[in-house]
Amino acid sequence: MEKMEKLAVDWLPQDLQDAINSFIEQFNIMVEYDLPQIPFEYGANLISTMSKYPEHNKLTLDLMKVLSEEPRLKGMFESIQVKN
Repeated sequence: MEKMEKLAVDWLPQDLQDAINSFIEQFNIMVEYDLPQIPFEYGANLISTMSKYPEHNKLTLDLMKVLSEEPRLKGMFESIQVKN
């Protein structure tokens, strides 16, 4: 796996940029140190932050679906509500 060299685009709200960039940073740490996974808190924070923005609802739901298929993350989304 290769490190990601991208960052969130600057037209997104600052909290969403921060959540995306933190997730990417953790991904790069995972790759660099050959770790088995990213701490789930970073995925939860990303989804929680995305869920504040209804215009990203489809992407948020798609990401939740992908992550919820991971057995170690079952139940992670029970406290997160996506706005319609």
